[in-house]
Amino acid sequence: MNIIRISNYKEIKDIVEKFNYGTDSNILFRGEPKSLVPSIVDKCSFNSYADLFIKEKSLLEEFNEYSHINYKFKKGNELDWEIRIAARQYGLASSLMDWTNSLDIALEFAIHDFLSKQIPFTSLWILDRLKFEKLSISNNCTLNFDEVFAPTIIQYPQYSKETYYRRKSIQGGYFLKQPYQDVTIPLNSNLYYSESLTQIVIPSSAVGNVWKNIALKIDLDKNACISSKNSDVTLSNICSGINLKYK
Repeated sequence: MNIIRISNYKEIKDIVEKFNYGTDSNILFRGEPKSLVPSIVDKCSFNSYADLFIKEKSLLEEFNEYSHINYKFKKGNELDWEIRIAARQYGLASSLMDWTNSLDIALEFAIHDFLSKQIPFTSLWILDRLKFEKLSISNNCTLNFDEVFAPTIIQYPQYSKETYYRRKSIQGGYFLKQPYQDVTIPLNSNLYYSESLTQIVIPSSAVGNVWKNIALKIDLDKNACISSKNSDVTLSNICSGINLKYK
C-alpha cells in the first residue's frame, strides 16, 4: 500500500489529479482517521465473521420493522440491495463500506472534529475502483447480497427526491462489499488491497490549511449528514438504538 504524507491542501489536489489522470477519474475517497473497516465491525461485538453475518441479518430485520420508506424497487435482488443501502444511509451498522467520488466531502469527514479527538493525524484514503468487480443496482439485478464472493464496488444511482436519502448529495451511492471472511480485516492490513489503496496522511500541522481550503466550497457549519426535508430523523435515531443492542 502506498502511503503519502502531505503538508497542505494543494499537495492533496496534485496527488488526486495524478490519480485521476492514471485511472481516467475512476477513484473513490474515504475520510477516516482510523483503520478501514465497515461500520458493523466498529459498532457490534462479535466472536467471528459468522457472528457478524448473523447480526447483520438481525439488524436488517429490526430496521424493516420500523422503516416506512417508499422504495423504488418492489421485488427481487434490487429491492434487497435498496433496503440495505437505505439502512446504511440512516446509520444502521452494515458490512457495506461507504465511499464517495467527492474529494472535499471525504476530507470533511477526515478532519471533522479533529481537535477534540486529540490524534496526531488523520487520513484520506484513495481506492482505485478499476481493480474491482462492479455492480450497479437496477431492474433485474442478477446478483444478491449473499452471492458477492469477491470485493465489489456497488453503485446505487437511483436516488429520488421523494424518498429518504439524507446523504444522497454527498456520498454518491458508492459502497464496497467484501466477502464476509474479510470484513474484520482492515483494508489497509489486507494484502489484497495493497495495489489499489493509497493512504494520504494528514498531520495535525496540515489540518488547518485543509480546513481553510474546503471551507471555500463547503459550508462547514453544517453537518455533512444533515437531514433534509425528505429524511426521517426519527428513523435515524431508531437505527442508532438498534446498533446499541448489538454493541
